[in-house]
Amino acid sequence: MTSIYLPDSPAPASVRVRTKQRTKVSTATSGKIQSRLYGGQTYAITLVYNPMRRDQAAPLIAYLHEMQGRHGIFRVKLPQLTGQAGQIVGNFLNFDDDTKLHMIVETSPSLVVVPTQRGTGLVDSQPVYIQCSLAGDVQQIELGRNGLIRLEIDLVERV
Repeated sequence: MTSIYLPDSPAPASVRVRTKQRTKVSTATSGKIQSRLYGGQTYAITLVYNPMRRDQAAPLIAYLHEMQGRHGIFRVKLPQLTGQAGQIVGNFLNFDDDTKLHMIVETSPSLVVVPTQRGTGLVDSQPVYIQCSLAGDVQQIELGRNGLIRLEIDLVERV
């Protein structure tokens, strides 16, 4: 049976995190801009791996194939943006009653996260993760002349 988590090894060399806020914007000829939030916020991430040998890449590639494109839902453990674990402004967190990823924006006098917590759960003490699926049905695996595989994985949050 497939693990709920993307394999930890090999580890990505870098992680790019993007946030998407749903807004409607209109610009008048005078230059005045009006905007309106119409709900919803999601994250997208890109995992970039250093070039690796085939035997190193094989477990990761096999896992991705097993996900069947955008159909498979899995979790990816995320590093903290501050470089430190804990409830620090700028860090991500999960709640134990929800799979949505949140970011801490304030800690004093109380913990404030965006997007707003949907349930009443407690902060999850497990490693912070994003529940996601592949961003597209096509995954490119690049085999270089030197026999090394280069891999970038684009993922979107699935709640």
